[in-house]
Amino acid sequence: MRARFWANVGLCVLLGVLVVFGITRFSSALTPKGLFVTDPRPDAEVAALLAKVRLVDYNLSEQENHMVQAAFVVSNTGQRDVKNLEVVCEFFDPEQRFVDRKTWLLSGRVPAGKTMQHTSVSRRFVHTRAANIQCRLVDLALAGEPAFVLHRVESAHHGGGETPHAEAGHGGHGGHAGH
Repeated sequence: MRARFWANVGLCVLLGVLVVFGITRFSSALTPKGLFVTDPRPDAEVAALLAKVRLVDYNLSEQENHMVQAAFVVSNTGQRDVKNLEVVCEFFDPEQRFVDRKTWLLSGRVPAGKTMQHTSVSRRFVHTRAANIQCRLVDLALAGEPAFVLHRVESAHHGGGETPHAEAGHGGHGGHAGH
């Protein structure tokens, strides 16, 4: 009976130490931006490009039914086209305390040497205490050559005769009566 008592005491002490250890680790993981929130870390090649691709301007506005319209202007002074730009926006209250964080993925392509605007309308909640915002570009991908390119075929006008469908182009009527 005495051995069982000391075994229970030892088990309780061990469990108590584990609980205290877990609570201290959990509380150190809490940041003002949330639980386990870290900034994205792009790979080395992308990190070098981030210096040449900049978020020039941004504007976020709330529309009806909590629809958020976000407009981002991105400048690419690099030598390569980029795509899939990830923008993180952090919202602060009037006292400059962090209140929220949202991420946007701009799926369009920004050609080398160009500045482009991307507009996104999405249904997402922006914290009602948010008074100030700071956005930054945190990740992107290199744009490769397109897998295919669409070319329009000009349809030629042939005088009087019937034009086969193959020559009329996509959507052409082929010169048949009754179409």
